[in-house]
Amino acid sequence: MKKGLILTTLFASLIVLSLSSCGNSEEGKYEIKDIDIYRKNDSVDKKIGIRFYSDNPNVPYIGIKEYFKEFYNTDLTISKEDSFYNIKKNNETCIKIDPKNELLEIQSLYEFGKHPDYHSNNEKTYLKLDSTKTTNKTFKAINLNDYSILTYSSKNDVYVPVALLGNLYGGINGYNVAYNGKSLYVIDAYGELTEGVDRTDEYYADTYYNILTDNNKRFEDLVKYNYNQLCFTFDNLRGYTSQLLFGDHNLQTIGLNSLLETYHPEVKKLLLSTEKSDYEKGIMLLFGGLYDGGHTGLLSKNPPNTSYYQALRDDSKYKDLVNKFMGVEEKKLAKRQAFSDTKAIIFGVDYSSSKFGYHYDSTNKTAYIAFDTFVTDSKRWDQYYKGDKSKLQEMENKDNMYDTFAFVRKSLYDAKASGAKNVVLDLTTNGGGGIDAVMGVLGLINGAKAKETSSNTVDKTRSVKEYSIDINLDGKFDEEDVKEAKSFNFKIIGLTSSLAFSSGNYLPSLMSARGIKIIGEKSGGGSCCMIREATADGLLYARSGYSVLCDDYGNNVDFGVEVDYNLMKTNPDGSFNVSQFFDVKLVSEYMNNLK
Repeated sequence: MKKGLILTTLFASLIVLSLSSCGNSEEGKYEIKDIDIYRKNDSVDKKIGIRFYSDNPNVPYIGIKEYFKEFYNTDLTISKEDSFYNIKKNNETCIKIDPKNELLEIQSLYEFGKHPDYHSNNEKTYLKLDSTKTTNKTFKAINLNDYSILTYSSKNDVYVPVALLGNLYGGINGYNVAYNGKSLYVIDAYGELTEGVDRTDEYYADTYYNILTDNNKRFEDLVKYNYNQLCFTFDNLRGYTSQLLFGDHNLQTIGLNSLLETYHPEVKKLLLSTEKSDYEKGIMLLFGGLYDGGHTGLLSKNPPNTSYYQALRDDSKYKDLVNKFMGVEEKKLAKRQAFSDTKAIIFGVDYSSSKFGYHYDSTNKTAYIAFDTFVTDSKRWDQYYKGDKSKLQEMENKDNMYDTFAFVRKSLYDAKASGAKNVVLDLTTNGGGGIDAVMGVLGLINGAKAKETSSNTVDKTRSVKEYSIDINLDGKFDEEDVKEAKSFNFKIIGLTSSLAFSSGNYLPSLMSARGIKIIGEKSGGGSCCMIREATADGLLYARSGYSVLCDDYGNNVDFGVEVDYNLMKTNPDGSFNVSQFFDVKLVSEYMNNLK
């Protein structure tokens, strides 16, 4: 997980620039307030008129067309069909809204959540998409009355809460828009729109987030909307919930509100409190209970942090609930430390500070290639393909951790030059990352070809994407790449543990489907894309998104990948013994016996 965000107090006064007169019944009564936008810097980029309706005077609304034009540089068109407003881009419908009956029909999400100006959209890498096949969509009309979410219309646009659009279309590539009670701010965590300057979540926390205090009351309309928006989002827009700590893993069947009322009514009460101190406890407990292995959780570092959870743990009211999710995290930290310590002893390498590592054992002719994340440096690849060959060496350096594909590729060449017979892809502490890097690594061990299968929990589609990989890095995607990939003539296995999560779980599932053995411990699961977004009052969080990774047959891999050879042991004192994972002789003998 990463960290990050909000801005000043939630209740700073706003300057009213104009007051609209009442329109038709679907338009409602509203006033327009001039709101600052913070986009690339810590100074105001511009101002924008935001509507505040008399029904919810503290909830900001924006026109959908205006939102996409301002924040996505995208022109949409709107046409009315019966009582529905059909909102399209290039004649493709992204959403349909009926403000009269408060119905919302989602027809496209991911496609419209990608900013056209992303650096990575315009840069060449080692990956080429050959084909995409997608099954037909199933459309579902969501009754917004179930969440007390009101929408409005005018002649030229449909007006919805800013948070609703941020939750529907934001979060892709770390990009989103949030409101903190005073200003709008653009989240660009990966620097896709800021000349490649990465901004960690801590940047947003430090810049925009102000500690919630006991001194001010929360506005009742914003309190209710904030809760309802959370329920809408987690009911309709998230992926699998098989690892959820709350309730009986039945969030998707009974919904967040029913889950809280059934199992944790005290959390709902805190979330709906007008006292900031109560809300702070509630939001911490909510996201602790929604913990699902690593995709869902608060990103703000202050005050929601480990020490604050400890304070809640000491409160008898919440001790059992906090122990449940803190216990899981503490167990993971202990296991991670056991892996780090063991690698340091056996390989003489401090893998705690370097997330990439290579070790070759000449006696057993076995190479370990360790990588704890999947990352693609699109900007450096683009520079490389434009002629700056020095960028490849930068990406191959394990200490830089710029690019997983470049590092693994170099490690395979090193293993070949050393005369290795066996290669162990060490994913024991791999917490995940980008799918492009997964496809690249798969192509290295699968004849320069890779396939990604995913499902969408919102529109019920299944998508299959097939890729070619430029193994020899000549800018072409041809048989020469296939030959180069086949030159890595090793026996290859995957080494996993329960810490191997998300993409660190997905690659082993793809390897296993191709007959490659997986040893160690069952991987930790996690199959959803991670989306960054904000609550209606501006608190940044991450959640498991609606796009979920599947095996080649469309099966759920959220439960983890079973191993062919179990190496995990527990010491008499309950601590983890992972020495067998890195017993090169033991692992080499296992591999030598493989046919």
